[in-house]
Parts: sequence; structure tokens; C-alpha cells
Amino acid sequence: MSTSSNTITSPKLIVTIEDSALLNKIKNAIQMLRGVGSISVVTPKKSDLDLAREDVKAGRVTKWNSVDELFDTVLK
Repeated sequence: MSTSSNTITSPKLIVTIEDSALLNKIKNAIQMLRGVGSISVVTPKKSDLDLAREDVKAGRVTKWNSVDELFDTVLK
């Protein structure tokens, strides 16, 4: 018996929400619509720049007095 690699997918509606406080209310409203099969919430990943800014704000930084000192530390 062979299995088909073709799968039937349902259409998807993507909604972007500016105010995360409204997320549950909007989810509940969408669930009340006829024909809605499932609801998934996807939160955006933080960019590397955002993560770096958080590191700086939290004090997770390293300072060197010179480039030579930097390379000595990195190459050890």
C-alpha cells in the first residue's frame, strides 16, 4: 500500500495584533465563527540586535583595553 505525498491543506488567515492584551478576546471571537478548525498563536522571535540590546541593558558585556587584549582572550 503506498501513501500519497499530496496532502490537502485548509486555507489559513493570518491576523497581526498590535495590542497583545486583546489576544484572548480576539481568539475567543474567532473561535465563535463557523468553519474555524483551529487557532494557533505565534509570537515573533526577537532579532539578534534586540537580544544584544537586552544584554547591554542587563550588563552582560565584556570590555577590553585594546584589540590585542581582545584577541588574546578570544584565542585562548
